[in-house]
Amino acid sequence: MAGELGLTMPIAYGVTEAQVTRFDAWHGNNEHGHFIQPMEFLISRGGTVYASMYASGPIGRMAVKEAINGVNYRINRRMMLSRQNK
Repeated sequence: MAGELGLTMPIAYGVTEAQVTRFDAWHGNNEHGHFIQPMEFLISRGGTVYASMYASGPIGRMAVKEAINGVNYRINRRMMLSRQNK
């Protein structure tokens, strides 16, 4: 998918259960087998997680609009602080 869509950001497809354990992910079992529910993170330029979403079912995932709003908020905040410091 990353190659097909030309993604340049890191994605975590294929992460093992052992690797994801330290993120305290929710695990489930149902007719589809054992699975790890999605986790989403918005990370600042400095590497700080400033928003996250952990899902425990088919709802609760971050909408694209929410992620874009979060990024735009950070950009606008940084620009405002930059102007105040001049």
